[in-house]
Amino acid sequence: MLIITGMPGSGKDEFVKVAREMGFIDAHMGNTVKQNALKHNINMDDKSIGTYATEERKKYGMDIWAKRTAESISNPDITVVDGLRNEEELDYFRNNFQNIFVIAVFANESDRLQRILNREREDDGHDYSGMHQRDTRELSWGIGKVISLADFMIVNDSTLEEYHKNVRLLLSHIIERHPEINPENSGR
Repeated sequence: MLIITGMPGSGKDEFVKVAREMGFIDAHMGNTVKQNALKHNINMDDKSIGTYATEERKKYGMDIWAKRTAESISNPDITVVDGLRNEEELDYFRNNFQNIFVIAVFANESDRLQRILNREREDDGHDYSGMHQRDTRELSWGIGKVISLADFMIVNDSTLEEYHKNVRLLLSHIIERHPEINPENSGR
């Protein structure tokens, strides 16, 4: 199982897009949060979603979103999980699945802000202050530590085409060294 982490706007969704093209299945922890929030009539803006995610962590443990996301994983050998935010989530995955590889996506602050503004997602901040607030919240959850614990780091600081090429190279490298996670051999 590949688990992706990185700050908002770093390029995690684009990483997953390339992985899907290569045959991987994706599971998004953020979508799990949003689906649960909708069931509880939570507004879909960044502050409301962030507050809800934090409250659920306080109530059920820091790994609650990993547990809830894991329920949807049917073939872990070819799954890419997007959105690892803390060490407890990482521990949950490592204790319940085999062959876990964490990939951190890094992009500088100005590139991340531009991407966030361009994607116009409802749950994003819409200026530097909004991005900074979200960064601060995610850092308080422990994302900095899981980024530092990653097995692989990919830097997203050039064109989208170059980034996609680098993602393909990294995934090919991982598959070459760990054929058990090759989506082409999964029989799906």
